[in-house]
Amino acid sequence: MNIALVLLDENSEQEIARTLTRGSLVTESLGRWRVTSPVTVAEQLLDVLVEQWRQTPVQALLFPPGPLGDELATRLAWRLGGSSVCQALSFDANTGQVSKATYGNGLVATLTLSASPYCLSLARQPGGKVDIPLQYSSECAITPTPLPAWLCELSPSAVAAAHPLTESPFVLAVGQGAEEVDEYRIQQYANALDAEVGYSRARVMNGGVDVDRTLGISGHLLAPEVCIVVGASGAAAFSAGVRHSQFIVAINQDPQAAIFTIADVGIVDDWPSVLTALVECAKVD
Repeated sequence: MNIALVLLDENSEQEIARTLTRGSLVTESLGRWRVTSPVTVAEQLLDVLVEQWRQTPVQALLFPPGPLGDELATRLAWRLGGSSVCQALSFDANTGQVSKATYGNGLVATLTLSASPYCLSLARQPGGKVDIPLQYSSECAITPTPLPAWLCELSPSAVAAAHPLTESPFVLAVGQGAEEVDEYRIQQYANALDAEVGYSRARVMNGGVDVDRTLGISGHLLAPEVCIVVGASGAAAFSAGVRHSQFIVAINQDPQAAIFTIADVGIVDDWPSVLTALVECAKVD
């Protein structure tokens, strides 16, 4: 398969090489498309890349990790009538299959691409410098065009602060059990225990709960020092959000609840009464 590496900056080659070596793609026919100067917006490259592909067509184009790589892969695929996947973990040139993380990195999906060229931006992967030198069958320089005339001004946007749930060492994770206990009372428990509160998807969908505090594969994936899980049966989608906690305390009335399989300490009881007692103990200390 003919593959072009679109190198946006001096770090792009190493970032792409990690995926190439892990996917045994270094034996494929590789082209090196090197962007000659910094790019501000995707419009500076899209027309140039389309023209380059028409001159030297390839079956796949690989873009380095990052927002610009994601945007170029998506928009270029649309212009060329191909397929696009952003933040790909691996690519099989023989089958045209791509793997990528889904559901907040809780699962890895394998996708089969249907139309070429395949335009893929890669996910960041751990690792240092790759020692295997890449052999290129062709090279070309990609010169960005000037900024488009319609672009009047550029200014940086504020970076959103991390959610308190992702930084707290203590988390109270609440499921559907004891639905009569409202969010206000739950927050009182959390305040007394100096913990942040997270909720199961089912509890969020019932209303009255901040959706930004959803735990599980469709929400936050946490790894606090201590996580107290109350009223949650332990469904896989929810457990993915708390299973990496250093210490898990589970409280549930059902002794067969799946949550006990990942807990360090399990308590079979009514969770509001247990938390009330725990809060009283904390006051004494």
